[in-house]
Amino acid sequence: MRIGFVTPEYVTESYFSGGLANYVHRVAKALVSLGHEVCIITLTETNQAELNDEGVQVYRIALGRLHKGLNKLTRSRISSTTRWLDFSVQAYRKLQQLHKQKPFDIVQFPNSRACGLAPSLLMGVPYVTRISCYRPVWNEQAGIKRNLDAKATEWLEWLQLRLSKHIYAPSYTLQKMLAQEAHIQNVRVIRTPFYLETTHWDTSIYDTNLKRKNYLLFFGRFQLHKGFHILAQALPQVLKQLPDCHAVFVGLDIPSAIAPSMKEYAYSLACQYTERLIFLGQTPHSQLYPIISGAKLVVLPSLIDNLPNACLEAMALGKPVIGTIGASFDEVIVDGNTGFLVPVGDVDALAKKITETWTHPKLHEIGQSAKHKIQEFSIEQTVQELLNYYKVITSNH
Repeated sequence: MRIGFVTPEYVTESYFSGGLANYVHRVAKALVSLGHEVCIITLTETNQAELNDEGVQVYRIALGRLHKGLNKLTRSRISSTTRWLDFSVQAYRKLQQLHKQKPFDIVQFPNSRACGLAPSLLMGVPYVTRISCYRPVWNEQAGIKRNLDAKATEWLEWLQLRLSKHIYAPSYTLQKMLAQEAHIQNVRVIRTPFYLETTHWDTSIYDTNLKRKNYLLFFGRFQLHKGFHILAQALPQVLKQLPDCHAVFVGLDIPSAIAPSMKEYAYSLACQYTERLIFLGQTPHSQLYPIISGAKLVVLPSLIDNLPNACLEAMALGKPVIGTIGASFDEVIVDGNTGFLVPVGDVDALAKKITETWTHPKLHEIGQSAKHKIQEFSIEQTVQELLNYYKVITSNH
């Protein structure tokens, strides 16, 4: 099959930091490994040169004039929305150009930023929408002010979903949320293909900062919906009771509604233990995997999530994860068996769970059970299910 993907972010671009870029990269490489032809259309802020990324053809496009024109018309009140509308139009034009050169069998859009809106309205090619979050709930949990701009983007994402006959989600948690919150019922669940990105590990960051330390690990963006602040609030209790414990954070420090720097927020709460807080910047997988592998626990107290890559990566490396109930972690974690679960947003419960599990006699066995569980996300199972869904869509088109 010839398969096109439109995505607002991809791993070839310097700005990327989210799970969507990693997901598209993984599924694209998996499809290429099975003999399919994959084209990626993504937004670039610098270099518009086309490139081949491990067999995946990547087309990098910039915004056109629509963004500036709409901003002038709306006095920049919805500048983020107009940016993504412009990208949607540019993506449609690029898809049309590529489709004329060699027809696509199917195109996949994310719901994110409604970047598939123009192509889904204007192209006659079979397409599918993969939803990674329901924006109104995500914005609320992330502490994002729902101004006119945010609400406009939410509405456009909803419109794209309403236009889509074929939608799939990676988790039952999100499927249920869409049914309850948006009254969208035609959503299938297809798990995200998962595999470790590289076997070539660079241990330099681990060796310099973490070797011979016992530590819990949080990795990902330092955002409210990821529960970073819940962990930060639990740390004083944890570090007081566990004198041998360090807390390691890997990822981007993001401003939030409660602090301009979440890193400084954590420091302010655990000011007595600052020497046991270790912050590392965003790292590539080759350097991240040794850090995950060396952790005693991985703590991911998300308020809302969608089977995040961080959870899958930690479990695949045999690490026990502490996740939250009702935020999709309970689809892969059985408390005390393949990991640990705590109620969403409960600081005291999180602190208690960390201190209890720190000396759990079967911590290694639980990590190995987690590793076994992740085999359900293998390429052989998940990509074949996705391809079967593609075939159903194209045969009915």
